[in-house]
Amino acid sequence: MRESIPRRERSLLLRGLVIAAGLSLLAAPAHAEVFAREQAIHYALEHNPDLLGMREQAAAAGSRRDAARGAQLPQLGLNLSASSSNNALDAFAGRLNTRSVTAQDFDPARLNNPGYRELYLGQLGLRWSLYTGGRVSAQAEGAAEMAKAAQLEFERARELTAFYCLQAYLNVQLAEQGLIIAEDAVGSATQHADTTARLAREGRIVSSDKLTAEVNLAAMQSARAQARTRLERARHQLARVMGLPPLVEPSVTPYPGSSVSMPPQPAEPATLEQTALARRKDLAAAQAVQLAARSQVDAARAAHLPQVDLVATHNRFDNGDANDSSNSVMGVVALDLYSGGQASAGVSAAAAEAKRAEWQVQARTQSVRQEVGDAYQALREARERHEIATGNVERARETVRQVQLRYGQGRTILIDLLQAERALVEARNEELGARLSLEVSQAALALAQGAFTPPGEPQP
Repeated sequence: MRESIPRRERSLLLRGLVIAAGLSLLAAPAHAEVFAREQAIHYALEHNPDLLGMREQAAAAGSRRDAARGAQLPQLGLNLSASSSNNALDAFAGRLNTRSVTAQDFDPARLNNPGYRELYLGQLGLRWSLYTGGRVSAQAEGAAEMAKAAQLEFERARELTAFYCLQAYLNVQLAEQGLIIAEDAVGSATQHADTTARLAREGRIVSSDKLTAEVNLAAMQSARAQARTRLERARHQLARVMGLPPLVEPSVTPYPGSSVSMPPQPAEPATLEQTALARRKDLAAAQAVQLAARSQVDAARAAHLPQVDLVATHNRFDNGDANDSSNSVMGVVALDLYSGGQASAGVSAAAAEAKRAEWQVQARTQSVRQEVGDAYQALREARERHEIATGNVERARETVRQVQLRYGQGRTILIDLLQAERALVEARNEELGARLSLEVSQAALALAQGAFTPPGEPQP
């Protein structure tokens, strides 16, 4: 007789199966999407969170610029108020403002005890700062320079994001090719291990050859595991730079061809430096910040000067019994005679900030020069490394072929063959690394000059 499962246990079992299914979906392999190089870069420019934050920062600076410009224009405001008071002065003022004073209002008893009186006021006011000692205009100029700096920093961030995405993309391609090389090495090592094991069983070779082949296989398997880890890390880095959502793992197109064309010899470092100093957006941003800091010095000095405002109002009064309106226009001149040293301290602080901005421009200039020099040297090294590595793979292949032939004829030992094959693996990895280094170095030199342009965008 078949046992029946109690209803409570069936319910718990069903719930467990549902939870397990949900967890299995969460733990499922990440969805992979294939990106071409240009697609990956454009995706990064639209989704990289750091870059998007820079874009919003530039937008905020632009809004602050608009607000500072608006401070130069007349300010118009509307005030509405309602009050109820038994204050003798307020009650009488309400009668005056509505022009409803009568002879009885001067009765001492009524003056002293007016009772609660309501007053409704609507006021339309215009205020225009005619002269502020240059403070408002200096603040507007400073805000405009800061907005310019923020936009330039954002444009530089776009260049950096595109470069980092290109570098990460090439690293994935390199890691994939490196894994292929590692798989080939494991395949060859497995063949040697199987062959030596068979020959050792037949008593045709010494056991040390079998052990040597097994050690070599273990080493190649370890190298393959490292290659897989490098590939996973490279993909994670590319996903981070691109700003991909969770559980989406990027795949790349296979690396094209077996070599890259040699780039033309770059100009002399001095020429490259001059180009960089004229085109680097981060340097131009630092210079804009310096100008903004100088404007803040002018704004701080305005605290020692008078301020002249024009004020005009239109008032509408209603006390429940009568209503009337009035207009007023006046000029206001204000001058702080003593502020406890606040104005002087403000000027000193602004001057120090301006000096700091000046030093930052000098530091950024030195950094630009150094980046150009480093990129130039890296490209020169990459060119030499590529030239050396290009033909070395074929020489290593030929060496393996000849050693295999001698080993098959019994004219050499197994360790020589294994060493030749390891040399071939190293040569293939070096040639692959040289190709990547050459491409990255080209892009890095363009980036250092401020001439790196994302694919599909016009050259500066």
